[in-house]
Amino acid sequence: MKILITGISGYLGTYLAYELGLKGGLDITGIYNNNKKEFDYINLIQCNLTELDELTKIFNEVKPDVVYHLASVTPTRIEKLSDQYVEFFNNKVTEHIAKLCGENDSLLIYTSTDLVYAEGENLKEDTAKLKPVTIYAKSKLMGENSVWAYAKKYLILRSSLLYGFTRSAYTSFFDFAYNKLKSGESINSFIDQFRNPLYVEESAKILAELPGVYKQNDTINLCGDEYLSRHDMCLMMAEFFGFDKNLVKMASSGEFTDYPLVKKIGLNSDKLKSFGFTTDSFEKNLHKSLKYTY
Repeated sequence: MKILITGISGYLGTYLAYELGLKGGLDITGIYNNNKKEFDYINLIQCNLTELDELTKIFNEVKPDVVYHLASVTPTRIEKLSDQYVEFFNNKVTEHIAKLCGENDSLLIYTSTDLVYAEGENLKEDTAKLKPVTIYAKSKLMGENSVWAYAKKYLILRSSLLYGFTRSAYTSFFDFAYNKLKSGESINSFIDQFRNPLYVEESAKILAELPGVYKQNDTINLCGDEYLSRHDMCLMMAEFFGFDKNLVKMASSGEFTDYPLVKKIGLNSDKLKSFGFTTDSFEKNLHKSLKYTY
């Protein structure tokens, strides 16, 4: 099986690369832009995905059976970029990839975000109201529509907040909190913003198995079962790693002004479970993360 991954050097992409490598017998090509991470078993190609002609050449050379489109402009980078660029990258690049997949009968696995939903709980993929409030979420929903319109075979994953130590050049909220607490510095964490966080390694394992369980085009909530605030997660991290819990300060999401925040997005995971996937608790995954401590 030939596999093409965009965003191979990113937070999730790096974990996915390792999971696919464990399976063996796969012909894997990864696309990166600025940060190259070496893998013995993956052919790496440097490409700015906005160069659509170059992307087409890569696609025609690889002729992938499965495409994981993980690359996107994320909220942490948006403040430095124009809305037009964010929309082009998250939507028009996705549209181009979807068209290439449709022309070549490739299965496209596209990572979107739970932030496309309006605020609520028990949000189901086929019935919940969609109301993205940031350019990031709006452009990811545009990307979903492009996948739906042009890819013949696809799975759209509305991912919740991922956590766990990074294995790439990109740091996460989890890394930030861990390093602050380890250094004896206090952190402010929201008590009023809730998600269904998913351990990044579990997310990668699920993605690696999806081609084998694909039966029809679908949209799936990619999430854990627990409904936690950032404050909950930071307190559990402090307790588990033996840091001072008094360093975890309560804060309100209303104090954050960089871009609009949705306070409560509670995802229904029934569809994910119907594929045979289960997730562990935040506490259990903290135990798993010990092997990545530094």
